[in-house]
Amino acid sequence: MKLNALHATSGRVLALLGLAVVAAALLIAGALRVNAEQEYDLKLVPSSTEELTTLTIEGAASRTVAYDGAVARFRVVVERDSALEARQVGATVVDAIRDAIMENCTVDEGDADHTADPTCISPSGLQTVSFRLNQVWDWTEAGRVLRGWEYEYRLQIAIRGTGFAGGLADLVIGAGGDSLHFDGLDFTASRRAEFERLALLDAIDDAQSTADAIAEHMDYEIVRVVELSPVGNLSASRTILESAEAALADESFEPTPVFAGSETVTSRVRMVFELRPMPAVASTDASSGG
Repeated sequence: MKLNALHATSGRVLALLGLAVVAAALLIAGALRVNAEQEYDLKLVPSSTEELTTLTIEGAASRTVAYDGAVARFRVVVERDSALEARQVGATVVDAIRDAIMENCTVDEGDADHTADPTCISPSGLQTVSFRLNQVWDWTEAGRVLRGWEYEYRLQIAIRGTGFAGGLADLVIGAGGDSLHFDGLDFTASRRAEFERLALLDAIDDAQSTADAIAEHMDYEIVRVVELSPVGNLSASRTILESAEAALADESFEPTPVFAGSETVTSRVRMVFELRPMPAVASTDASSGG
């Protein structure tokens, strides 16, 4: 009887141990299955070290600025047999130009006669650019022969506004006479640098919007700007009056017509963007809650 009871007890213990082993095996298998599913899900997540690429874009933009000033450039040229005579005659012509400008132009805008149209306002006044007195030679069969002396005096004057630009050319030519060579009349814009900066900012916006459109079309996203550099500036619509020499008559004289207009300032930039593919959107498992 005792032996049978012992065998029965041992059988129950072995059965319990067997159930425990089976349960442990099931738990281990379940854990392995869960780990396998988690590893599979992690593989579906895009890697954060995906290869980056670059995109180079050029942007351009223009701004138009009106001219608000003018600069006249001219020179007095006199040739005479002697250096002293050339200098004296040339200096007389320069003095005549100076007197005409002092009589008709003012340094301070407050002193200008605004009832007269147009008005000559020149804050810097008449300026000397260069002065030369050189020998002039001729070449003959006998060799080089001194022909005389040439006096050359270069000047310029800048004025505010463009209304008196034609009048300035006439004033200088009238005072200098046949000894005057009018080299040109250039128009200026005091706010040109400001408009260049505005055009540059517009060019950056242009490049940025182009890069955004390309990146979106290719399913990329912009990470950062790698490089930004101005390419250069282009100016157009510049009006210049060249070689405005003319004979002046008392009653038949007609003022020199001048049309200042405006200037178009174009700025260009080159931008390099760093791009990466858009991250893949993980699909939601409808049965994840079950």
